[in-house]
Amino acid sequence: MQRLFPQKLLTIITTDILEEALVEIVRRRGASGYTIVRAHGAGSSGEVSGELDVDTTIKFHVIVPPGRMSGMLDDAEELMRGGHHMTAFVSDVAVLAPENTYKQVENAATE
Repeated sequence: MQRLFPQKLLTIITTDILEEALVEIVRRRGASGYTIVRAHGAGSSGEVSGELDVDTTIKFHVIVPPGRMSGMLDDAEELMRGGHHMTAFVSDVAVLAPENTYKQVENAATE
């Protein structure tokens, strides 16, 4: 039987200079993992080619139980107040968990 568990997906698009800071936020806030993807595109701050080390953009993804999202957003806002440019958005997602992780995911979802 397949079971889906409601979670939150935080995606942050920013410069790779913030990669270590974002990883530290995830660890400090108790998330079990994250995904980083190199990206390029254009936005309000101009075009980013991703071809040079000085203009590398990342998409940082982390999935967490809804109760952990607020603290991560607080930390992201603090980086923004410190002058770092980023776009952050939150999506509702459902995670498929194998039978042996049901209890672990259910416990995390209630935190």
